[in-house]
Amino acid sequence: MAGDAQLLAIGKQCSHSSCLLVDFLPFKCQHCELPYCQEHFLARDHHCSKYDETKHNRVAPNCPLCNEPVTIPPGQDPNVKMESHFSVECSATTGKTKTKSLPVCQRVKCGKPLYSPIRCDKCHKQFCPSHRFPSDHGCSPTSAIGASRLLSLNTNSITTNAKSFNVKASAVGTTVVDAVRKSIPSSSSETSSQRGASSVSTPSKPTSSLSKAFSKTDR
Repeated sequence: MAGDAQLLAIGKQCSHSSCLLVDFLPFKCQHCELPYCQEHFLARDHHCSKYDETKHNRVAPNCPLCNEPVTIPPGQDPNVKMESHFSVECSATTGKTKTKSLPVCQRVKCGKPLYSPIRCDKCHKQFCPSHRFPSDHGCSPTSAIGASRLLSLNTNSITTNAKSFNVKASAVGTTVVDAVRKSIPSSSSETSSQRGASSVSTPSKPTSSLSKAFSKTDR
């Protein structure tokens, strides 16, 4: 009897009337807060009196066209509500722009509305609980992306500046060469004209072919 009392003190009995199993790790119902075993802890298994299906079993399937969650009111047929969404609210069929009041998961092809978003410490984006880990959403840190973009921008600017400098240098060189070529014929013509003028203005001294008629001895 003492051993049974110790076992009962450690575990708890299942609250289901037809079970009463002593479970060392019992489950607590979130509605009636009574302990149950593994077979009876769900509300439908122990016919929970405090479970309201209209409050807790709400359905919000995603639209297959616009991927927006469609809330199904209690007691309404989901097919009727989805048809109404297609004809009035769906952006794919009506052409209306999406109005997002809640942030959505930023993983590609997810788009779940985030009632309590989880921000990644590496890429600083918001994700749903299913894609909160870096391996689940293909995390790419923003610092690495920013550094690579900055490096590519610097490289492109340096290349552009070098090309413009080469173009300017070639243009200046061409201008200098043309100026030199134009100055060469004018200087040569000026030199030749100066030579011609000097040859015309400077007369040559006449050389006398006759010797003097009288010398000192003849006097």
